[in-house]
Amino acid sequence: MSMLSAKEIYERVSAHLLAQRAVSEDENGSCRLRGGNGRKCAIGSLIHDDLYCFNIEGAGIAYYRHARDGALLRALYASNVDVCNDQIVELLTELEELHDNAHVDEWPQLLAALGQRHAVI
Repeated sequence: MSMLSAKEIYERVSAHLLAQRAVSEDENGSCRLRGGNGRKCAIGSLIHDDLYCFNIEGAGIAYYRHARDGALLRALYASNVDVCNDQIVELLTELEELHDNAHVDEWPQLLAALGQRHAVI
């Protein structure tokens, strides 16, 4: 299986977030890769179900920006997301920040702008 392109990652995450229209978080309001009601965050939506485990929660992709290893990175790589590619990591970081920090009503407009910035739409 080949690695997902930036365009494929953007399209998959955008479609997921716009369909879900809700933040993935725990009962304390902290963002989670996999939250209640089957919700997934931008990054969580890319991780294959059989590779998800609770120990990859806690640190977002931005935390790994300068790291080259970690449980979350290994789960993403095994899910065909090339976390060794700086362009991909930057795209993931911006998608994560959008999910975590922007109001759901702003997602369509912000996702469109993000896609244009990354030249994937």
